[in-house]
Amino acid sequence: KQWYQRRVAITAGMGNFDRVLLDAPCSGSGVVSKDPSVKQSKDEQEILKIAEVQKKLLLAAIDSADHSSKTGGYIVYSTCSVLVQENEWVVDYVLKRRHVKLVPLGLDIGKAGFTRINKYRFDKSMSLTKRYYPHTHNMDGFFVAKFKKTSNAIKTVKDDSPEVKLSDDEDEEDDEDMNDDVVDGDEEMEGGLTDTDEEVSSVQPKKLKRKKKKTKNAT
Repeated sequence: KQWYQRRVAITAGMGNFDRVLLDAPCSGSGVVSKDPSVKQSKDEQEILKIAEVQKKLLLAAIDSADHSSKTGGYIVYSTCSVLVQENEWVVDYVLKRRHVKLVPLGLDIGKAGFTRINKYRFDKSMSLTKRYYPHTHNMDGFFVAKFKKTSNAIKTVKDDSPEVKLSDDEDEEDDEDMNDDVVDGDEEMEGGLTDTDEEVSSVQPKKLKRKKKKTKNAT
């Protein structure tokens, strides 16, 4: 924790960079194929604490970039995590607080970041981010987003949460969309997740448990 705090403090003291790359500390959920223990080593509270550090680091990285640079003003954020809390949620957080916009990465491979998942709605430009999965892209799972800074001003936050209450019909539709986005088929992941339900449960365990319970009662 102290190491993270020092990193935030050091980053916040820098400035006027043309480009900034933030390879943020994360849960490591994208490397379960190499280290299966990752699935049991982080609980929900720890994930949320890591996400808070990521938000602070990304804000500091943005603040250190020079928006007036003729050749730069770009910030790249990446994690080796596939969890929404460390990726889209962090990006959504800074979009509401700084004058930055997401721009294309120029990468042909990778799946578009989530603009909606479960009961959450993110900025539509989130589709410009990229997600990578071990079982789909034959590499470690990770996430990457690229920002262009347009001003040094700090925004006034109007809405701090991406959560939106949906009807049951919209909720069901989200489940189908998410299953399609997260996993193509039921390919087995080496040393880690083995099917669609297990991977999705790493993102929204409460929702899947409720659905399974209904299925059990129906039978």
